[in-house]
Amino acid sequence: MGKYRVIAGQNLYDIALHIYGSIEGIVDLMMCNTDLSLDTTLKVGDELIYSDDFVINADVVAYNEMHGIVPSNGEHHVYPKVFTKPLAVAFSLPTELLNVQCLVSGIGTLEIDWGDNSDTEIVTLTDKPRILKHTFDSKVRKRRRIRWFTDAYFKQVDWSGLKPNSVVILRPLPIEELTIKDATLTLDSLQMVTGIYSLNLSGLSCGNLKPLVECRELMQLNLTDARIKPTVFDEWLIAMVERYGNRRSCEVTLTAVPTGVYQEPTRDEQTGRYIITSGMEAIWVITHEESWNEGGKWKFIINDKEYSV
Repeated sequence: MGKYRVIAGQNLYDIALHIYGSIEGIVDLMMCNTDLSLDTTLKVGDELIYSDDFVINADVVAYNEMHGIVPSNGEHHVYPKVFTKPLAVAFSLPTELLNVQCLVSGIGTLEIDWGDNSDTEIVTLTDKPRILKHTFDSKVRKRRRIRWFTDAYFKQVDWSGLKPNSVVILRPLPIEELTIKDATLTLDSLQMVTGIYSLNLSGLSCGNLKPLVECRELMQLNLTDARIKPTVFDEWLIAMVERYGNRRSCEVTLTAVPTGVYQEPTRDEQTGRYIITSGMEAIWVITHEESWNEGGKWKFIINDKEYSV
């Protein structure tokens, strides 16, 4: 007798097709596993016994083995999922991911659609951070999608364990501390996050940091080990000087160095305004402009070297 271990998304018909080359192999599966029925819900890791010398269609079995095909069509729920909260965030994830997790704390209720055949997960937030783990029960071809339905107030959120390809925030989302490490993302949706004072984007790969200009309540920004071109840092820093407005002073941590020299830039002879040509000159203006440092000092820490008033 042989033993077969169930993988994600497999039903009885998939297993019969894989072992015997035909769904008629279900008969042998049920004879070998007396507690098995057509209503049995299979889980990842379950072991089934089968007759290892019994094949119905050898051509199908050989074709699957030759092309590395493991049938996995999944059990599909036919009923709709119901949500009581508004749709707030949509994530796109790599198709190959099977296990993910995230961390949340705050006040209110979060409803999660994991994008597979599992039921809606309802989470009551508390001040104590809670780790949410999920194993997907079906495979997808193009992209995996997770949706958050909520109107809660979040104190801490860590999306690093979701490994998202994209994060789309669809309504104003209050978050005090947000972490997304080692991600390849566009940051446009961060403009929809309100009340954020701490943002950890260490290890980020991104081609545009300008959306950070609108995060005016930030007091801590971590971009260590970010895979970002110096010119992208320049564009963000210069844009922040040009659209400074009303914002909090912030401590920014970098390991990549913007271009230029940390010095006072030249001024336009007619208007008296600075002509900023590099990221380091923009940092000089930010740290030396008195009105921008009255309520608290701006601080840039680049490779353990501090630039401040």
